[in-house]
Amino acid sequence: MNEDRMQIGEAELRMALLGLRQDIEPGHDLWPGIAARLQVLPQQPIHVARKPRVGWLWPVATAASLLLAVGMAWQFKPGQPEAATGPAQSSRPASSATLVQREADSMTAHYQAALRELAPQPVPASWQPGLDTLDRGAIEIRSAMQHDPNSRLLLQRLRDTYTRRLALARRALYA
Repeated sequence: MNEDRMQIGEAELRMALLGLRQDIEPGHDLWPGIAARLQVLPQQPIHVARKPRVGWLWPVATAASLLLAVGMAWQFKPGQPEAATGPAQSSRPASSATLVQREADSMTAHYQAALRELAPQPVPASWQPGLDTLDRGAIEIRSAMQHDPNSRLLLQRLRDTYTRRLALARRALYA
């Protein structure tokens, strides 16, 4: 019985909705006005913006890129092996340090500055053994970098050790 009511209600609703529909014709036709304006346009002079020719730009850009790549390769060329250079050049001045060594030095300076910012606050004694282990690890990695100055793996391990050490120090301060 309840379903019959719903069917009657739906049928009545549909009829009421169909009764609401009213088609409205537009007041006037728009096409004659559009056609008149289209006929006027071709009589007016049309200025077409021409693209400047940039055919010469590609060779210049390619040459500049090649020059930059060669310059970068020459600037960052790897050092010669120890056996080829002889003992006289084994101790290199700081100005000829490899890129990896310079990155490690810069990273160490930033690490020490971050430690100085954390230093005024005391670290709980229970956290100290972990901090000491990470400090010893960083010293060992720096020592290994003296023997293999171009090792990117050692540089990444140093970065990871410094990151862990700083994270552990921060956690220790907030514990």
